[in-house]
Amino acid sequence: MRRFVVVAGLAVAAIGLSSCGNSGTVPVSTTTTSRVTTTTLAVTVATCSTSQLSISTSSNSGMGHIGVVLIFTNTSSSPCVEVGYPGVAALTSSGAQAVQAIRTLSGYLVGVPTPQLVTLAHGQSASAIVEGTDVPSGNNTTCPSYPRLLVTPPNAMESVTVEAVMPGCSPIEVHPVVSGTTGMPLK
Repeated sequence: MRRFVVVAGLAVAAIGLSSCGNSGTVPVSTTTTSRVTTTTLAVTVATCSTSQLSISTSSNSGMGHIGVVLIFTNTSSSPCVEVGYPGVAALTSSGAQAVQAIRTLSGYLVGVPTPQLVTLAHGQSASAIVEGTDVPSGNNTTCPSYPRLLVTPPNAMESVTVEAVMPGCSPIEVHPVVSGTTGMPLK
């Protein structure tokens, strides 16, 4: 299990720890600079496991590009973090893996400047967009369509199948997780 160290200001960390049910804080360093004292805490938060998450979908589209938003909601009582790309494979109607999504920072529907570390308290969500096209190219008059996706949360080992129609006229892409439920980075 991967763990990340999150460094936060004392007031913010104390609020976060009290809502998580942890008691006590451990100051890592204290710096005094001309009447200002800053205390930081190092809090270790585990990567979200598949069992901690509810995975749902929503759709968006534009100009022949179809997007499926994967929404990862923390259903456990413990905070966890998401960072990077979910694993995504398009499945045929018989459940066989047809194609793997290519991991990329940006595509037609979204651009993520850099992967973000997203900390999820109970009930909070992170999301990522999977996109493809439904416009045939070249001599093709039709394209495959996949009725389900096999999804593995970032840095997790277990996958789940979700209902989501994904066209396959072009390679399918997946973008990094961001905070919230839209798959779009916050501005």
